[in-house]
Amino acid sequence: MQDLPNNTPAQAIVHLVANPRPFFGAIVRIPTNKPKDESYESLVCSEHDKACIHEIVTTLGEKGKFYLLFNQGHLKDLGTQVEHLHPLKFMSSIFSYQHLMSHMADIFDDYFKRTGFMDGLGPSLTLEAGRNKLNQYLDKFAQEINVPLEKMAPYFRSHDWEGLVEFLIDYKEKTHA
Repeated sequence: MQDLPNNTPAQAIVHLVANPRPFFGAIVRIPTNKPKDESYESLVCSEHDKACIHEIVTTLGEKGKFYLLFNQGHLKDLGTQVEHLHPLKFMSSIFSYQHLMSHMADIFDDYFKRTGFMDGLGPSLTLEAGRNKLNQYLDKFAQEINVPLEKMAPYFRSHDWEGLVEFLIDYKEKTHA
């Protein structure tokens, strides 16, 4: 604990306010913002997460606007359940499965659905890019979804997330990979 001057209580308080570091430093720990060096494989995406993603994409792809409007609460609940996922893991859970990719084409053909989908994914990608948490995973992400990284790189550089998803839909449809 910090030594206080042998003065009046008011002077002691002034001393603590003027020299807060040693006293408050022992109580308040300020977390460091050092990024963790996690591997792509260690990023979380459980079977439950994949089931939620499957239901979100399938529902958006198959159902009409009225159904989606009346069931938006359920879809938002599913979205909340997968908010913790890194966006590249979220995307790999879609673009690794042919049946979900076909639903993505349906979603992106509809302005309303596309906008709703990108309202969740776009900010997440931007946030991770701002944290420098995208580039370190791009190579493994590209391998996982079987798309050449050099073909995706311009979208990541420009932060054109909608263009990235459109590219992935087109690329996967053409290659059936």
